[in-house]
Amino acid sequence: MWPHDHLPAGITISATVFIVVITLIRLALTLHTSVFGRMINTLLGFDAAAALLREPVFARQVAKFVPGGLPSVFDTWHWLTVTAWACGLGMALLHENGPVRYRSQFKIVIGISAAIGLAFLFLSAPARSQGMTSIAEYGGWRYGIYIGLYSALPVIVSGYYYILKVRGTVWRTTTLWERITVAALVCFGVASSLPVCMMAVSVALDAVGAGNAFTRNTYNLVADGFASGEPGLFVFAALVTVYVPSAVQAVVQQLRLDRESRAARRMYPLWRDLTAAAPQVVFQLKRADNWNVSPQERLHRRRMEIHDAAEIVARYVLPLPNAIDDLIESTVEEDDQEDLRMVAELFLAAKRLTDAGGEPAGEPAARGADVPDEQTLLRLWQPTKALIHSAGHGADRRTPIGTRRFTSGMVKSGAITVPAPKPARKTTDPAGLADPGNRLAV
Repeated sequence: MWPHDHLPAGITISATVFIVVITLIRLALTLHTSVFGRMINTLLGFDAAAALLREPVFARQVAKFVPGGLPSVFDTWHWLTVTAWACGLGMALLHENGPVRYRSQFKIVIGISAAIGLAFLFLSAPARSQGMTSIAEYGGWRYGIYIGLYSALPVIVSGYYYILKVRGTVWRTTTLWERITVAALVCFGVASSLPVCMMAVSVALDAVGAGNAFTRNTYNLVADGFASGEPGLFVFAALVTVYVPSAVQAVVQQLRLDRESRAARRMYPLWRDLTAAAPQVVFQLKRADNWNVSPQERLHRRRMEIHDAAEIVARYVLPLPNAIDDLIESTVEEDDQEDLRMVAELFLAAKRLTDAGGEPAGEPAARGADVPDEQTLLRLWQPTKALIHSAGHGADRRTPIGTRRFTSGMVKSGAITVPAPKPARKTTDPAGLADPGNRLAV
């Protein structure tokens, strides 16, 4: 009899820990979810608490602080399971009646669950007064009613889901995991209903005098399984495996290893340089709010801030210094030259704004320069920075858009190093730096 006779503690504790860990991950990390998802989390929370109280190792410790001792722990464990099933019925009501109409019906279901919990305490009162471990040890008609009340909601939920399945409304679920949840609840309900039906048949046969050793053994087997809670524990552990993928996904998102977080990290250098020049576009969130932002929202915000900052910076774009223009022409493949010139103009404008603390000396243009698309900015931003910085160094430079050797044929003029001008493009100012406003500081 529970909590003395049970399977090896290592087996049941492992199943309990698995249930609790998956539940805690979902409760802590799946904050942005649908009403259906929150109902799933509530169901898991009640059942995880029930699994903890069912485990004898924990039950004995909790019983020291609970009035009534182990019988009260036994009642609480079963009431938590009933309430979890009430949440399962609430999920069905949600899909049948919508997110508004289901609320009044769900409140009634929760009220019935609370009434069943009070009935458990009333039925187990003799067991508490006699110092027994549970109502299962006391037995009698009280225990029969106890089992009937405990099993009522699983039977109702299973039947209701079956009716919805026949009518086709249960498949209005919007995601694969919601459908799997519905199917798992139906299977779990059927698995919970069968033992109750077997007990009812055994009792009925004994009542009419048609019982035999088989019916009595069936009754004892089911009653012992109900008292220990072990069959239900493993069935529920199997149900929880449905939520392992979503829990793993939540952990991956929390560690910023999901696709959206990786994309946001790739955008960070571009975002950092542009928002340093136009910090007014960055929307500062409180720490708690920032913690709760989903990866999709974070990526969308970063894209919008890049776009807005680029539009602001583009109004302060100046023509490229001739030296940089010549360097692009001599080191970059022809297909990328025009895009890289636009990116270079934007980068230099951002640098001037950043050096000025975000407050430029001159007035912005009425209409900003053309801003390259996001993919072009991401592809060419780092190579553009590398190319501009390399203008001050005589060395080999390899970039994703081409490889050239900066040879001794380069001449140094002013603050940057540029290639020697081509004969066809001779000018009186080969470096293009006669105007101090065109000088690039590196």
